[in-house]
Amino acid sequence: MINVEDAELIMDALEEAKVKVVTFLPESRLNPLYYMLLQDERFEVITVPNESTGACIAAGSWIGGKRSVLIMENSGIRVASEALARLGLERQIPVFMIMAYRGDFGEENWWGVNHGITMEPVLNALRIPYTIVRDSERIKPAIHKAVLHAETSMYHTAVVIGRDVIK
Repeated sequence: MINVEDAELIMDALEEAKVKVVTFLPESRLNPLYYMLLQDERFEVITVPNESTGACIAAGSWIGGKRSVLIMENSGIRVASEALARLGLERQIPVFMIMAYRGDFGEENWWGVNHGITMEPVLNALRIPYTIVRDSERIKPAIHKAVLHAETSMYHTAVVIGRDVIK
């Protein structure tokens, strides 16, 4: 689970990158972050029933002139893949994502391993540039670069928070 200090780094980086809208589907690895976001007035926070809906809301926010982020567990990339393909490949509407890396090397739950096995191939198939953050000092720079790249490329980007950060 992410610690409070790293959750604060994520929120500060989002604010610095001028992200205004946060969509998320709660999951266990980033749980403290979700509670903190819901109480933080810097962001408009929208909880979603699934990751595909979150991607569409984030894209709509971007179209409306508000930078946005979809926060989810990496398993959600499979659920969101159809929406992401249509939004990015067909329409060039970017969705910036932050994902917890379930199934990273050292995963303790048998059911989480498949999320790690499928995440990178799905990101690569969708041609989504991503970075895996493995230490806290890389959180802010990774978020800043991903938001900038999404805006410049008009395509999706992802920051994946690895197991070394989410213990």
